Formats: sequence, C-alpha cells, structure tokens
Amino acid sequence: MENYEINPENIPPDLEPDENIALWRYMSFGSLCEILMNDCIPLISIRNFSDKSEGVILREVLSKLPDVYVDQIEYTMQKYFESVYISSWHISENENAAMWDRYTHGGEGVAIKTNAKLLLDCIPQQSMVPGTQRGWIMPAPPEIKEDAIEPGSAIIKKIEYINNSPSDFEMREEYFYNGYDKICFFYKFVDFQDESEVRILTSGFRNQYGYAMMDPTIYGNGARKDPISFENTLPIEIGSANKLIQQIVISPHAHSKFIETVKQVVKRINTHRESSQSELIQCDIDESRRKEWV
Repeated sequence: MENYEINPENIPPDLEPDENIALWRYMSFGSLCEILMNDCIPLISIRNFSDKSEGVILREVLSKLPDVYVDQIEYTMQKYFESVYISSWHISENENAAMWDRYTHGGEGVAIKTNAKLLLDCIPQQSMVPGTQRGWIMPAPPEIKEDAIEPGSAIIKKIEYINNSPSDFEMREEYFYNGYDKICFFYKFVDFQDESEVRILTSGFRNQYGYAMMDPTIYGNGARKDPISFENTLPIEIGSANKLIQQIVISPHAHSKFIETVKQVVKRINTHRESSQSELIQCDIDESRRKEWV
C-alpha cells in the first residue's frame, strides 16, 4: 500500500493509545456473543444505519468537484453504502443513559467497557503502521486480486462534529484519487456531538475503486469497477476478547431472566474457549448502575 501525504488540518483528531480514555460499545447480546466466541469486533454495514445524514458530507464534497455529474454522485454514494463498515464506540468515563436508549433495543442490550490503549493494542501490531503522529492506519494485504473478498484498510479515529455547512469541510480533489475518500465518514453534524464517537471503519473500496472510478478517462463508457461488497456485518480479528473487555454491563431495562441468561451464556462460552485453549473471559459482568435511577 502506498503512503500518501494528507493535510492534517483535514483529518479529525485521532485516538491516542491512552488507558485513561474509557470507551463503551453499546450493542445487542448477539454481537457480544460474536465478540466472545470469535475474538473479533463485528463492523456493521453503513447501509443499516438509521442516521439518514450519514454520507451527506460526502455527497456535498463530490458535488463541488469539477466534471462530476449527478448520476455519478448517486452511483458512488450507492456503492459506498454497499461497502463501508463501521464499529462505533462512545468516549465516557461512565455509562450513558442516552446511549442505552439509542443503541440497545428493549431490555436485551449490553455494553462493553474498555480503554483506548486496549482497543488499539488488540489489533495485531504487525498489521499496524503509524499514519503520522495523529493516528493509526492498518494497511490492506498487498497484491489483492480483483475478485478477493478481503476488506481494505481499517482506520480508527474520533469523529469531528461540524456545522451544517459544506464550507466547514474542505477536502482536496486528489484525496479522492489516493484512497482517503473514506475520511468523509469521520465527520458528522453537531447534532450528534453528544455521542463523543470513535469509529473503526473498513471498506471494500480500494484506491482504484474510490473517486477514480468516476473519472471518465479511467472508466469511460459506463465500464465502472464495482467495490467488493460483503454481508451486513464484517469482522475484524483481535488477539483476545479477554484483553479487550474490562467490563460487561447489562442494560438498565433488562428483566431478571435476561440478566441470568447473559451470565450463564458467558459461562458456557468460557467452557468453549477452554476446550479450544483460548484465554478465558475474566471481566466483571454487572447490571447497569442506572438501575438505581429508574
């Protein structure tokens, strides 16, 4: 993977490997089981996001580039939503009532607590290279064949919240030729700043499948190259779920039967992990402190 110069002023502040930065991931119980069973972080297809403003900034940037037509923009937006996968994390020392309500449905949700150092450390270091002092970029495997299903590079960054004006987001045209067009997905409108979000993002778009596919001199006469498309989730392998998770917290809306189910399932998963000679899950399993508020 080639290295490209990026203007730091156009990149959101990155996540530092600091154990004092607490991170939460609010999710379904099924997602937790996937993490514990498979030692992976499942990324969700952006096409499943309920936030209809996702991609709006990308659309605005594309519309300001020269020699780009409306149908090209719509085609590119469609393909991004088929191939971009994200895992969202919330920066907060304590659990957050709004996050429970927004990202877990009913009483059968859970959250895991970790910190920025553990999250960055759980991704194999041999796959990580400094993307500058501002963050980390995990390169795609070299010499990927056109029909391969491996994802492109994974990027971990904080979201930067901006006003509803495209002028607040400036991206030079050449970024779309070198594969950093995905940076658009690390900007959100200020309406969402209470989320204090950190994103892990990967994509089926590779450098030749990004903005370059809209260039008529490269793919003229409708001969466009489509990005690799995956299922609704895409896992990123981590070293060990036990090394990532400090605490599992059960939804404040959970009934007693669900609470017991979570604890029993984690015990059974540990039995499976022991038989497969995997590191056992040894984190605390707690009911939400919000139980005292509601």
